[in-house]
Amino acid sequence: MKHQVLKIGFFAAFFALLTAGVIAQPTLPNTPTPPTAAHWTEFTDPPDGESIDSVTVGSRMPYRVDAQTPIPGLDYEYKWLFSTSPALTIQSLSLTPSNLTQSTVDAVTDYYSENEISVVMPSTPGLINITTNVRALIGGGTVALPCTGLDVIKDIRVLPRPTIQWVTPPDSIIECAPNLAAIPNVTIPVTLSGNREFEVAYTITHYAGYISGGTVTSTTSGYKVLTGNSVDLIGGTDLTAHGLYEITITNITDRISRKSLDMSLVASQSTDLPAAPYKVYIYPAPVTNPLQHIRNM
Repeated sequence: MKHQVLKIGFFAAFFALLTAGVIAQPTLPNTPTPPTAAHWTEFTDPPDGESIDSVTVGSRMPYRVDAQTPIPGLDYEYKWLFSTSPALTIQSLSLTPSNLTQSTVDAVTDYYSENEISVVMPSTPGLINITTNVRALIGGGTVALPCTGLDVIKDIRVLPRPTIQWVTPPDSIIECAPNLAAIPNVTIPVTLSGNREFEVAYTITHYAGYISGGTVTSTTSGYKVLTGNSVDLIGGTDLTAHGLYEITITNITDRISRKSLDMSLVASQSTDLPAAPYKVYIYPAPVTNPLQHIRNM
């Protein structure tokens, strides 16, 4: 537990300026806007890079390319072409991206002046590719030289959003606690799809009685990094008293969806999450008084 607290504290401090997502500040970082040098890797074979880019449906993803040997006095444009229909809109990398204008130098319309761009991925999974090259311009950027760099064509794998579902019926855990100092830990098994590490956002509603919809004692929200196939609730922290607790998962991300520059675009939809909250009942354990008998005469 101490290690987890230190880990969360480190990420919270280091990534305090990251883009805010659909849930406040994640404990696991998503790609900052704009990405820093440490976040880029080449489309190359391991161990130098990664040969394919994995992304989540609907995510806004950044790409960049440079002229290998820029020549002083020349301007450069960069080809950005994605093999998908309808065509992807080329955008800037800013927090509020604007659509970029294609080159007007000639009839070839796949060139842009920006070497760093972003695009919003298709809404359905599949394989698309990205094509890029670099060309030089003279005349103050008004005339394209007849020679360009070779096309570089690489694959992008568009993956579904991560999902989470309860394994057992959502009212199957009943625990007894003799006193509030002994509230048990509760492990709720889940079925997951996606790419670890998973992080879930959740809400816990505590009812004083044992009837859903009764008097609400407290409502808390938080985030958990799933280290296994379960949501682990900690007695004394997540569960603090007797009564009924309803656990609702409100969002799930994985390491691929957190690459998005805009986390709102990869927010969980209703089909990605359990349809009903999980119910955990914490009853006070009965205490048996001393056994009695008739006094001996």
